[in-house]
Amino acid sequence: MTPLGLSVATWWWIVVLTTVLFWAMAIPPQVTRQYRIMVALAPLVGALFLVGRSHMNGTTSAGALSMYALAMLSLTLGTAGHLGRMARLQLAGDRDEVPLTWGFMVQFFLCVTAGFVVYFVIQP
Repeated sequence: MTPLGLSVATWWWIVVLTTVLFWAMAIPPQVTRQYRIMVALAPLVGALFLVGRSHMNGTTSAGALSMYALAMLSLTLGTAGHLGRMARLQLAGDRDEVPLTWGFMVQFFLCVTAGFVVYFVIQP
């Protein structure tokens, strides 16, 4: 049984779409080439983590793909509209830390929490 009754091939398409959406929203606001490369590699790091996690826990491939898709969608929606400002502050400032606004923290928290809730609801 797969999440939402979707086939593994369908989950692969959803993973591709959520990854492309993440790249489309997260890469353009970055102000330097180094930031763009780091943001572009984020889905790869997430995929490696989920492959290891699913292998250790015996999760089905559809379960791991659904987790990845929801994580990418949650991160994309949680950071939408804030990545460019944060990158510009990082570049302009001489500090390593960028102050996070309450709006960003609330948006990120709500999106990630909603992603967790949806993941646990759709699991068979």
